[in-house]
Amino acid sequence: MTGRVSAMVLVLCAVAAVPRSSGAAGGGQDWPQWRGPRRDGASTETNWVAKWPDSGPKVLWKAQVGTGFSGFAVVGERVYTMGFIRQQGAKSATTEKRAGLDHVWCLDARTGKPIWKHTYRSTKGYYHGPFGTPNVDEGKVYTLGKFGHLLCLDAATGKEVWSTNITRSLKAKMPYYGYSCMPVIVGDLLILNAGDPGPAMAAVNKKTGKVVWKAGQGPAGYSSPVAYEVGGKKAVTILTPPAVLGLDAATGRLLWSHPWNTGPQSSATTPLVSGTKVFISASEAKQWCVLLDVGGAKPKVIWEHNQMNNYFNASVLFKDHLYGLHSTDHISRNFRLRCVDFKTGKVKWDKDGVGKGGVTLAGGRLIVLCEKGELVIAEANPQRYTELARAKVLDGTCWSPPVLCRGRIYCRDHQGTVVCLDVSGR
Repeated sequence: MTGRVSAMVLVLCAVAAVPRSSGAAGGGQDWPQWRGPRRDGASTETNWVAKWPDSGPKVLWKAQVGTGFSGFAVVGERVYTMGFIRQQGAKSATTEKRAGLDHVWCLDARTGKPIWKHTYRSTKGYYHGPFGTPNVDEGKVYTLGKFGHLLCLDAATGKEVWSTNITRSLKAKMPYYGYSCMPVIVGDLLILNAGDPGPAMAAVNKKTGKVVWKAGQGPAGYSSPVAYEVGGKKAVTILTPPAVLGLDAATGRLLWSHPWNTGPQSSATTPLVSGTKVFISASEAKQWCVLLDVGGAKPKVIWEHNQMNNYFNASVLFKDHLYGLHSTDHISRNFRLRCVDFKTGKVKWDKDGVGKGGVTLAGGRLIVLCEKGELVIAEANPQRYTELARAKVLDGTCWSPPVLCRGRIYCRDHQGTVVCLDVSGR
């Protein structure tokens, strides 16, 4: 009897240790992938503190994860991110002094201490380290590294389930700065941007890594696909250098296309989908930004102009208004936080001094991580810019958007410092 009870306890402990992709412990919604559950940069949390003392919000912990611009996935009480650490003796096909290891980290959300890490040989490349954000789904973690390493790891242990390199398996050509696409999961498919001379888009079976379909041709950009539904069918949309594409998620069949006519560097932002509306924005593009209605046989342009030019972090949408970082010149640091009417494209207000940071929406408020490490809370109000709080939380270059999950805000800088802030009010 004792042995049977012990075995039952072990099974229950094992089940409790497996991260889930939604509704996990902690009283809030998980943030399992890039830009959150719906890839729209919005959190459903409302009961969090948007004001704090002059000293700033309470720092729960800090951690070092290696250089890079990877964001965060938060599932249950675990945080997943990536970073590059140069190491002596790590071999590489490129310059030895640049050789090291890419790290996929699983951190304890309460303490910041590593639960596990998975490493593979890599180089720092341009901008030193990985761009991709882990995607956690059904007990697995999926990552795409800068040089095409596509991994499936066990979310509980970090053990490799399968791996491939898309530059070989798909004969894909890496874009100039390396892959930054965050693959999206639709059912059993992991869908990603690949690039010439391989397919523009591809889907692999998330359980095996085997290729299911390939679609189109064209160079890889830096955008990530977004899943949506139209006419009862699941689809994905992505910004590629030649065009904005809509594809049938199950087969890769082209549903619609809208010309973009620009280079890969101007194809970095993730599309923002609301119903049948798709908002696309970028720098150095001819049309700069466009709102499409893709509910019909062909996409219809609702409006387009150059008044909401996101570079690589997309806007968020709240009550028919877009909030995002705008600049007509991605090289300058004069990025402005701007509000634009979603229906008409009319600019309502803007605020300078943000830089190439990131914006997240939660409870009718904007969480803005500025490029120089200031965290700002502002109202998502189209009438005026109203700042609620501001604090310096990091010292390095901050391009990754902040993440709010269960009363904690996670921020990181390019140098690899992660800070976890308590905004729970407890």
